[in-house]
Amino acid sequence: MAPKKEHSNDLRTLVIRHHQNGDSLREIAVKTLLPRSTVQYMVKKYKATKCIGNLFGRGCKRKTTATTDRLIQRKLKLNRRKSASVVKVEIENELGISLHVDTIRKMAHEVGLFGRVARKKPYVNKISRGKRLTFAKAMLEKPLDFWKNVVWSDEFKFNLFGSDGKVMVWRTRHEEFDPKCTVPTVKHGGGSVMVWGCFTRQGVGKLCLLDRIVDRFYYRDILEQNLLPSIHHLKLGQQYWLNRKGIQTLPWPPYSPGFNPVENLWDEVERRVKKHQPKNIKDLGLLLMHEWNEIELPVLEKLVDSVPSRLCESIKVKGYSTKY
Repeated sequence: MAPKKEHSNDLRTLVIRHHQNGDSLREIAVKTLLPRSTVQYMVKKYKATKCIGNLFGRGCKRKTTATTDRLIQRKLKLNRRKSASVVKVEIENELGISLHVDTIRKMAHEVGLFGRVARKKPYVNKISRGKRLTFAKAMLEKPLDFWKNVVWSDEFKFNLFGSDGKVMVWRTRHEEFDPKCTVPTVKHGGGSVMVWGCFTRQGVGKLCLLDRIVDRFYYRDILEQNLLPSIHHLKLGQQYWLNRKGIQTLPWPPYSPGFNPVENLWDEVERRVKKHQPKNIKDLGLLLMHEWNEIELPVLEKLVDSVPSRLCESIKVKGYSTKY
């Protein structure tokens, strides 16, 4: 039986050198601090192969050729949603080669392709891509001080109980329904709080708890009551109202939440609120107001300073969705 631990070639060379000098297996084991059985295995292997390191060609032989490997990898790159079992059937029909699905996965791993859950991003069509690129190129010409005067705003829904997304836990196969490894849920998420807020590089503005569906008239009331100087994703009515108030708005492209750093700020607030585990809607609202006002200035500065990087990334991927 082969040893479970692989030793370095330098250590193997040292063992063989002692053996050639006439030392016994026990003496070599004492000098190298290795078990006698390990020394015996190294010497025996050297006598049989005249090689200190591992021989090439050990293990199962490769069943596919370089051409087959490239064909498998090309199929996966052309259609990222194609499963390994589907590629296996296609290869068998086209080349008459019977392969295991694990072989298909290994071919994908060799070029850095791994099966992962696809990220959900807003759909961006050709027209939207053009608008995103135009916006990114135009805004990159702005000086860095320009972003210090921009007010970022948006609305967001905070659930009281549970989450709209995935929750990952560490568990064994038998702890599937252990209370520590499950996410409790109730009907309709147990309620939620819709908020609207804004911030700048200098600090956060007021956080408004919304008590009804937001339409353009309600939006105007929010602006009037909270003195918020900028709103994104506006329709003609709000645009006219803002221009009349002397507020300049950015030519925001559609389907572009990644440009707005307030989206990341909502995630930060949600992480902080979850630590308190609110029991009801009232507690959730109070905690949101508290954590919103406790946001540190370095957090806001980092978010605003990331805007040029967001624009560069959008240009790099030709208007498609980015990691932001």
